Amino acid sequence: MFAAIGRYAYRRRKVVLAVWAAAFVAGLAGSFALPGVLKGGGFTRPDSPSQQAQGVMRERLGVGPTHLTVVFASDELDARGREFRAAQEEALTLVAGADLPGLIGIETAVSSGRSDLTSRDGRSSLAVLSFNAKLEPVQDEIPRIRELVRTPVLRTYVTGEAAVYRDVEEVSARDLRTAESATLPVAVLVLLLIFGTLVAAALPVVGGGAAVAITLGTFYLLARVFDLSIFAMNAATLLGLAVGIDYALFMVGRFREELDVGCGVARAVEETVRTAGRAIFFSGLAVLVGLLGLMWIPYMSMRSIALGGSMVVFFSVLSALTLLPAMLGVLGPRVNALRVFWSSGREGGFWRRWSTWVMRRPWPVLFATVALVLVLAWPALRLEVDVPGATSLPASTESRRGYDILVRDFDPSVLSPIEVVLTWEGDPDPLAPANLERLRAFGAELEGRDGVAGVTSIVTLPGVDTAEELSVYWRMVTSEAALGEGDTGDVSLWEGMLGDQRRKASLALLERTTGDGVALLRVAPEATPASAAARELSTAIRDAPPPPGARVWVAGVPAGTHDYVHTLYSSFPWIVLFVLVVTGLVLLLLLRSALLPLKAVLVNSLSIAAAFGVMVWVFQEGHLEGLLGFQASGAIEADLPILVFCSVFGISMDYEVFLLTRMRESWLETHDNQASVAHGLEKTGRIVTSAALIIVVVAGSFAFTSIVITKALGVGLAVAVALDATVIRVLMVPAAMRLLGRWNWWLPEWLDRRLPHVE
Repeated sequence: MFAAIGRYAYRRRKVVLAVWAAAFVAGLAGSFALPGVLKGGGFTRPDSPSQQAQGVMRERLGVGPTHLTVVFASDELDARGREFRAAQEEALTLVAGADLPGLIGIETAVSSGRSDLTSRDGRSSLAVLSFNAKLEPVQDEIPRIRELVRTPVLRTYVTGEAAVYRDVEEVSARDLRTAESATLPVAVLVLLLIFGTLVAAALPVVGGGAAVAITLGTFYLLARVFDLSIFAMNAATLLGLAVGIDYALFMVGRFREELDVGCGVARAVEETVRTAGRAIFFSGLAVLVGLLGLMWIPYMSMRSIALGGSMVVFFSVLSALTLLPAMLGVLGPRVNALRVFWSSGREGGFWRRWSTWVMRRPWPVLFATVALVLVLAWPALRLEVDVPGATSLPASTESRRGYDILVRDFDPSVLSPIEVVLTWEGDPDPLAPANLERLRAFGAELEGRDGVAGVTSIVTLPGVDTAEELSVYWRMVTSEAALGEGDTGDVSLWEGMLGDQRRKASLALLERTTGDGVALLRVAPEATPASAAARELSTAIRDAPPPPGARVWVAGVPAGTHDYVHTLYSSFPWIVLFVLVVTGLVLLLLLRSALLPLKAVLVNSLSIAAAFGVMVWVFQEGHLEGLLGFQASGAIEADLPILVFCSVFGISMDYEVFLLTRMRESWLETHDNQASVAHGLEKTGRIVTSAALIIVVVAGSFAFTSIVITKALGVGLAVAVALDATVIRVLMVPAAMRLLGRWNWWLPEWLDRRLPHVE
């Protein structure tokens, strides 16, 4: 089959090139417009408990699903002063009159009586904008809102989920251009050092670039129909440049090898596709298996990355099997034209001597390499996770600057509480004595829980303790509110017991947190909202028995974070099992060996464990912060370990496939295990380490982008691939295969008869 593909690509080379050129131009046009149609977010799902609770709040309390926070700050003015409040009110009046889609309310310290909306130092104040609209339309309005709240008197920062994702979208597009402009020149230089000629070095860049451009263009078409995440764009580009250039590198290297042994151009193209093309097909299949594992996770963000990564691998394999053979057929011996470095590009005897050295001392080499990998993997035991947010952005972006002020000058636990909704049947009036007693007992139970800093509700009022006192208090508040103009009632009694400011705050609290048959209690955890302790507290509240005749719903940042992390890691074991089993079956078909697939899965797992350890050491514990330009948060983003596993497992399997297929070729000819191992390493050692260097360059360039998750993915991929190519493939694998001997190639006869042949 692969030989036939090679013959077709050679005979129809002009047609193949024309089709690819047209697809490249169309893809390039779509890629420029892609950032504008991708979505932020993708970290929630409608059927999760926290989103169901959010739905109850929206339907029965009129609380919108999307919120923005506007931070007003000044170095000179007091946030409680007249001039500060006048400037803030003027800006918010413009927002209220701008006909923003879904805007249903603006809450400030003045309108709500909430002291927590003013900073501890009195220099900042917050306005919370609530929208009865999904995230995307609000995200589209962020530039307009930022213009509306600008005032010459105060500094303003718009932050919140929609603003964060808007900034992520803009920064991601800029990062992509920066990474591409930095990566390609360095990749060309590395390829020049490998091949020595400009023409040969250019071919992998053309092949990889075409695959990425067509993927992004196709992604643009899909994003106009389906919601797809902005994070998929950078992930697809990183993977595409890495595997696309790698696959083309293997093809060009094998083609030059066939020319060197005297093959004609047509024969060289056919042999290249038959051998290297076959290995690339199975290598791409292994990468696809890893990426498709992400489809188990029911979140738009992860499925978008799975789709984008799978598409770019598919087009990279297609490019290697059709575009590259067509270009090689046109060029022929001119692939060695325009020599820059005087390097023959041929394999030397170094790798044979190296494999001989390793196989003479397999036990020391195996122990030393395993020990090194375990040392690198050790920090992974301290792994802590959180969810993507403003901390993923560089410190200069507006939403991140606003978030930093919130964390520094306000109480984030109060601003992002656990929102506990109590619903009941029967008398719907929340101020009825029986309902007040039920709410009071429930509020007291919440306040008494470990890890709770405070509870805000209509039944947790300072100086009002019993159900009888609550009933009197709210009867006074609501009866005074019902008085008509000129009917002041018992003013002296009112002023003595409540005061006008407290009355206004109480009425605002009642309006925000109660409705027919429903009441909201805001629980401020002692820990930060996205922390493990806050997540566990939200789960404990959700799992506790509800009051008699009532139902408890739990929303808020801690609950949403718990749902996201829980869903990710309840799916992760199944993803691992799927990837390991299917990859093992692919290698079983390719290598026709019972033990080599198991060995490949094991050593790949070791390189991934080392990548996890390095990511924890760098991004969780903060080493190399200055060099990489980020600020550690004490955890890594929850989806990162899964992304690294699914992407690195497949990519590092590339080298195993290329190495073992050459060893198997020799084994079928000689049936000499040591000679086969030496031959495979001799023929692929230089090209594998060169391909790994390309991936390290590509992935390493993403380590200097602005989004923390992209940095971490780049570092994880670069570390895993570098370790894989320099330690595992050239030390651990030859040593292990020397110890296994002829068992490397053992396959039970009954299984051999049943397995299909894919030669």
